[in-house]
Amino acid sequence: MKRTYVSVLILFLSILVSSAQSKYYNSGDTSTKKKHVGAKWLKGTIVLLDGTELKGDVRGSSYTGDDIRSFRYRPEKDVKSVYYKAKDCQLVIYDDLIVVSLPKNLKKNSGKRKFYVALYYGEHMSVLQNPKADIASGEAGKITFNNDQMLSYLILKDNDISKITKLFFKKKMKKLLGDNKKFIERSSDKKWFNYNNLYKLAHYYNQTK
Repeated sequence: MKRTYVSVLILFLSILVSSAQSKYYNSGDTSTKKKHVGAKWLKGTIVLLDGTELKGDVRGSSYTGDDIRSFRYRPEKDVKSVYYKAKDCQLVIYDDLIVVSLPKNLKKNSGKRKFYVALYYGEHMSVLQNPKADIASGEAGKITFNNDQMLSYLILKDNDISKITKLFFKKKMKKLLGDNKKFIERSSDKKWFNYNNLYKLAHYYNQTK
């Protein structure tokens, strides 16, 4: 009887978590330009591990370089704020920016967790910002396209993270997403299958998986 109760409870919690996650899957456009979490209070949501949604004001709290270590949350202005770390959350919405919490060791899917900024958050695969990525920048007197574009990013798929670079992204993308026949067929379209079209590639994969 006790085992049955525990099983039902685990199933119920997993449904709550899945429901909370799916509400935030990307449905709008994005880009490969670097996105920042700031220290300014902005409207947002913190989704806790059990699926509870805390809506109000959110801001980045502490950083190691570009890595966010924690967020502060308050339900409204003049109310004392509370700190949340990656171990407390599924994801954080900061002014429409999605920041997901994942285990540092995804193969074990346990242990310490950390925050990743999501360029695209989807059901079957997500594209995450690489905190260590080099950024395209212009030089004085020269025209540079795609300023602030990240030259590498991370793909989250099957509880594993893979690094994709701009230089070799087509080969790596086909290898990682080769389990989707429709995606592979469409990748023959060179105008569509390019680094600058990252959002649409990810969205198409999730829609047709």
